[in-house]
Amino acid sequence: MKKIILLAAIAIFTFTNSFAQEEKLEGLKGAWYGLAALNYTDDEATDTSSFKILPAVGTFISADVTIGGAIGYMSSTVGDADSVDTFIVMPFVRKYWGATDKFFVFAEANVPLTFNDTANTYGINIQPGVDYFIGGKWTIEAKFGALGYNVTDYDADIDSTNNFTIGFDMFDLNFGIKYLF
Repeated sequence: MKKIILLAAIAIFTFTNSFAQEEKLEGLKGAWYGLAALNYTDDEATDTSSFKILPAVGTFISADVTIGGAIGYMSSTVGDADSVDTFIVMPFVRKYWGATDKFFVFAEANVPLTFNDTANTYGINIQPGVDYFIGGKWTIEAKFGALGYNVTDYDADIDSTNNFTIGFDMFDLNFGIKYLF
């Protein structure tokens, strides 16, 4: 009997909480947001380090789907060589699911286009992420892992490379702070 009561309580809580999440998501339809995202990696095994800043802007086209774009900069260094500066353009679309009224999970499909002096890269990636409302219209988000296919075309007489990525690396996080307006 206790198990039945416990299951009924969980079902009622889940059912009533799901409507609250829909109301929260429904209130975001038409809202715009700005995002400041940073990423820094330092891999001692390959003696590689990189810094990326990728601000983005987007809008909720429905209660749980956004479209947007990011324009940014990345600097990468291998060993003692000069750094390689890269310009990034990345349109994206996101689908959100509410876990609570403040915590959301999303999947982002993006098309990164990168340009530097030696190579250009294009591809398509799907990345999972989380978004947490810290107060008012401010959220903190993190993306981690990826499933994607990217092609790098070199300016020199080097064949292009194809890179298929699948991974879930909690140590390769992209953090961002978002403001809804």
